[in-house]
Amino acid sequence: MDDKLFIGARSSLLVSNGALALYAVLAVLSAVFHVTSLCAVLAFLLFFCGVSRLWGESALRGVQVTCQSAPAALFPPGEVTLRMRIQNNKLLPVIWMEVVQLLEEDAPLIPADPGEICHVQGRQAELEGASGEEAAFLYKKFTFVMGGEEIVWESRWNAQHRGIFRPGRLRLRGGDGFGLTQKEQLTGGTDAFVAVYPRVQPVATDLFLRDMWEASSGAKGYQEDPTIIKSTRDYALTDSYRRINWRVTARTQNTVVNTYETILPKSAHFIVDGESFNGPAVQREELEDTLSILTSLILGLEDAGIRCGVSLPRSRTDGPREILGAERTPLEEILTALAGYTLRPLVKPEENGAKPYARPAEFQEGQILSLQNVGRFYYLCSSLKRAQSCSLVTRLDPAWTVLLPYAAPAANREASLREFHVVGLQTLKRGSGT
Repeated sequence: MDDKLFIGARSSLLVSNGALALYAVLAVLSAVFHVTSLCAVLAFLLFFCGVSRLWGESALRGVQVTCQSAPAALFPPGEVTLRMRIQNNKLLPVIWMEVVQLLEEDAPLIPADPGEICHVQGRQAELEGASGEEAAFLYKKFTFVMGGEEIVWESRWNAQHRGIFRPGRLRLRGGDGFGLTQKEQLTGGTDAFVAVYPRVQPVATDLFLRDMWEASSGAKGYQEDPTIIKSTRDYALTDSYRRINWRVTARTQNTVVNTYETILPKSAHFIVDGESFNGPAVQREELEDTLSILTSLILGLEDAGIRCGVSLPRSRTDGPREILGAERTPLEEILTALAGYTLRPLVKPEENGAKPYARPAEFQEGQILSLQNVGRFYYLCSSLKRAQSCSLVTRLDPAWTVLLPYAAPAANREASLREFHVVGLQTLKRGSGT
């Protein structure tokens, strides 16, 4: 299978532009000098290779590939089914066709069926655009796809870890029936993707629920407090029977319902300093565990009715982001942003011998500091040392900010951080023993 994959990616030299031009020139010269037999052979080669070239060039015209996934987002370990639809929209059949997709070494999804994976090494991996010495490919071959025929192919994939996977980035290969001309076509112009969220683990949310439900009533409130009756009004058909004030109804013989005071509950806003884990020796496992703990906390607080928001710094692919919810946690948006977060490339100094270094986290500080109705800020980072060097931390109010370093906080803190409440992020894991 490996040989077919890469030989199929190139056409024979017999059908190259130079070869076709050479056949034509030699055939004309043979005719001029009356070398009839050689002229006939060259004319046949020109005709045969020309037909092969035209056949191969048109093989993939009118072929459309679409890909759908179910579900479109999942937690690891989980399984997603990719449904690929191949439609030959022309009258002529496709003699053979290969579907190929490069599987990155750290791909969040891999095919569950090992028979769909093709492994290659060395020069072959380099020819296909792989960055390392080894490469793995999704590989599927179809033969004799008739005109107007539709092929539906389902493939099961397992989620390995957090990340964004774009299933539509496929390469189609097809060609003539002689195997001389082979055409490659890129697909996947859509923005469809499968989001593999950070892994969920048991965590304790007591720290966040404590004093979180401080609320204020007023016109800006959005959640009703059933313990505070604001007034009563006449019953409407759309009202629930639970809202009926039976005491007033019995006294006045007119069905009335309660209207409750609206409150504005406090929320939790998480600031994720992902770049604090970056550097010459990337703390990748620590970053993944931090995002896993954060995801688990947000899910737990969402179940408890606490609205959450997230701020992410500039990443490799996106600018700084603030994700806020007006009435409830924008859970899907937050989880998708966490799934797609990637560290920025290191800065390489121009000085000889200088080591590359990570940029400081770049937040939209003004927008974060202007947030209203936020109960507390929770700043997640790799260590207190990195928190001390973050300009945003120095501008946050210590009375309403909790530092959550992944590394255990030292007993003696820097003077600039002594006013902050500090909790080790790993202590929030259930069963951590602390």
